[in-house]
Amino acid sequence: MPNHCLLLTVTTVAAVLLTAASANRPRTILNAYKMLEKYGFPRGIIPQGMQSYEIQDGFFEVHFSGDCNLRMDGFSLHYSSRVAGNIQNGTISGLEGVKVKIVVAWVGIREVSRNGGEIRVHAGVVSKSFPAGDFSVSPQC
Repeated sequence: MPNHCLLLTVTTVAAVLLTAASANRPRTILNAYKMLEKYGFPRGIIPQGMQSYEIQDGFFEVHFSGDCNLRMDGFSLHYSSRVAGNIQNGTISGLEGVKVKIVVAWVGIREVSRNGGEIRVHAGVVSKSFPAGDFSVSPQC
């Protein structure tokens, strides 16, 4: 009888560990873009090539296989391999890992907000609004 109890205990612990491990796995990329839409942002504010993301209590991290440089609407953008910040409906604040080139200097984008049909990007003391439709498709790195 003790062998059966040990087997039952080991099986139960293994099931719990497998369930916990699957719950901690990074969510699928498709869901990451849906997560953005859930908070009112178009999927195009994050480029293609996302490897994983995590979100907990409004704090999120997005991971890419490497850094990403691209041009959008005449601006040079740099996404680090890790992008993080706080997200709530219509606002991403405390953003880390995204920079825009303004004239000759790279400036960190610290906040992105959505107000109706506009996306407003805040970088340093500069902010600029863009039509949300400009971000309907994720750019390719």
